[in-house]
Amino acid sequence: MKLRSLIILSAVCSATASLAEDLDFYRDVYPFLKVNCISCHNKTTTKADLNMETPELMIKGGESGPSIVPGKSAESLIVAASRHTQDMEMPPPNNKSGAVNLTPEEIDTLRQWIDQGAKSSVQKERAVAWQPLTASVDPIYSVAMTKDGRYAACGRSNHIYLYDLATRQFVAQISDPAEKGGAAHRALVQSLSFSPDGTRLASGSFREVKIWRLEPKKIPAKPLAAAPADAAVVKKIADANKVAVLSSAASADGKQIATGCADGSVRVWDVASAKQLNDLRGSVSTQQKMAALDWTIAAQTLEQAFQKAEVARMETQNKALDVLLGKANEAIVAMKKVLPEKQKAAQPTTAAKATAQKALDDLAAQVAKLPGGKPDAALDKQLKDAQDKLITAKMSEVSALAAVSAAESNVKDAEDDVKRITDSKAKNAKAIAAANTAIATAKAAQEKASAELATTKQALAKATAKPVAVAFSADAQRVAAMFDDGVLRVWAAATGTPVEEGSATAAATTTITAGSDGSFTATKAVSLSVGNTAPHWTLERKLEGKDLFADRVNAVRFSPDGKTLATGGGELSRSGDILFFDVASGKVIRTWKERHADTVLSLDFSPDGKCLASGAADKIAKVTDIASGKQVNLFEGHTHHVLGVAFRSDGRVLATAGADNLVLTWDMLMGERKKKIEGWTKEVTSLQFIGATNQIVTSAGDNRVRVVTDDGGEIRSIANLPDYMQASVSTPNGATIIAGGEDSILRMWDGTNGKELAVFGNK
Repeated sequence: MKLRSLIILSAVCSATASLAEDLDFYRDVYPFLKVNCISCHNKTTTKADLNMETPELMIKGGESGPSIVPGKSAESLIVAASRHTQDMEMPPPNNKSGAVNLTPEEIDTLRQWIDQGAKSSVQKERAVAWQPLTASVDPIYSVAMTKDGRYAACGRSNHIYLYDLATRQFVAQISDPAEKGGAAHRALVQSLSFSPDGTRLASGSFREVKIWRLEPKKIPAKPLAAAPADAAVVKKIADANKVAVLSSAASADGKQIATGCADGSVRVWDVASAKQLNDLRGSVSTQQKMAALDWTIAAQTLEQAFQKAEVARMETQNKALDVLLGKANEAIVAMKKVLPEKQKAAQPTTAAKATAQKALDDLAAQVAKLPGGKPDAALDKQLKDAQDKLITAKMSEVSALAAVSAAESNVKDAEDDVKRITDSKAKNAKAIAAANTAIATAKAAQEKASAELATTKQALAKATAKPVAVAFSADAQRVAAMFDDGVLRVWAAATGTPVEEGSATAAATTTITAGSDGSFTATKAVSLSVGNTAPHWTLERKLEGKDLFADRVNAVRFSPDGKTLATGGGELSRSGDILFFDVASGKVIRTWKERHADTVLSLDFSPDGKCLASGAADKIAKVTDIASGKQVNLFEGHTHHVLGVAFRSDGRVLATAGADNLVLTWDMLMGERKKKIEGWTKEVTSLQFIGATNQIVTSAGDNRVRVVTDDGGEIRSIANLPDYMQASVSTPNGATIIAGGEDSILRMWDGTNGKELAVFGNK
């Protein structure tokens, strides 16, 4: 019995000690407030002007006064609201935050903490216990493409995969040796961006950014002799297609034949049908030149369209000004016609006033001469009549002079209007002349580039060098040809894209052999090797830490010169942060904390690199001058998160994508909305201007990849895709589009017709 009593007494003492122990705000109270209260009462969303993120802010209170009274839970509004008393019910039913009523235990904890003085405490940093991501968690949230359109990268789960779009092959998985399972990050890959020269790739994840550098790796290989093509098949192909074959080779599986032809072309044929699969021409340098010419043509076309629109706008404005000018001149004529009449009409009123004044003065003089200065009744009446007449005369004069003044003022106003309108027309005339000059300059540049492009294409069709030897790669994905000018070129067999080239620089090796019949044979040979390296990406730098990144890094973007990397993120519902890093050193060079009221989701540099556009969960897009940090534009138009921002190549238009199923385009010169583009049924998750055009490629949650113009026209819609699409990009010439989404598949289309070209699964 004694033992049982001791046990009971011990338990009671323990419970009493527990109740007496001070509660810790962040350990005991903050967790249930964060889930059920702080979502509506925080720094960003401060309903009823009440912030509940700290004890100090709750004591400060909101519209109804302090929400807590330290030491007095019974008088604290937060307790009354949580208990649904005093006509208060918090959280409200059917709220959008998913908040639920506090449990009796939580209310008791809240009351006890308040009664103990509502003391604050130090929030302890919790160590994140990273767990392996399950295989089923592998969405593609981000994709990126090198500027030349050769390589594409996508993030799946916490992995990064690289693809060769020329050969349509998986190339490599980019991995951090410090991570498990070949992963690039510990958490999901949220953002990707290639540097302009394609030698660096930035990836963003939870509280970290990694910069990967391209370091081509030499591949050890044994030389394999080119497989000979069946002579009968080669003859059949030559006869059927009327081509002169100089050299030939077969693929390892024997299904394809490559031929070097007398017209300088290298062609790939299907053995079974003897049909041509591809015509391989040109070189890497030629392709780069043609891409640059394509860009120039598109840019100058865009410039002409802009300047023509400006001319049309100013000409329309001039027509309106002409109407106003005509009215102003008519007003001058009309007012000048009536002005003399008004002036003439004013003269008698002035004379009448003078006469009335004299009459009054004469009567006043008579009164002054009378004894005591007092007029009799008759004179007094005359005096009052004279005063009334003077008042009437003065009013008549004032009215007449006002009419004169009004006419003169109308003339002056009309003359000022004429000057203002004339000045505006003169200014417009100069602007129109400048625009027409710009149109002529752009047209000349476009025509020059078009002519040069046509010449380059003609040169490809009439190549002078002859392919003296051809061969397939072991996997038949590439075709090589040696030309009689000493140049070795390699193409992607699937697309015909030139991928490598080299020319002989060393002297040829010459040998002479003697035959048993007394003859001599001289052999001159040169050894040339290309294609023996593979793209290999190594981790160059890791930028991490809560002091840098509060949460996920949702956006990464290289500056146009590749020297700066901008990152966007922040703490959800609290801040939108943007940081700038020097790519060479990894040092932070600019920090824009709380640039937005909610986390930053998208970034883009202006073409000249002087400004940065940012879109955030606060439904706002901003354009900021980088050097000064001053806001240039604030665009409000979306009613949900701004998921994408993109500058047009000339910097005159900014496009924004929203979770409100809209794309908005903004006139950067006027600082106002240009167009509201509709047609999506779910979130528009990404957007990018295609090269130097006014076309925008978008991805969306309605299982579509859609191309529109910045004035709202639809170019193409790739619809009925299997799942929610998260990201898309295009080559500058619009020839290739890639996109990925929730189904973890990276898809590749012909941008000119929407035909699917390749599908890359999770390798």
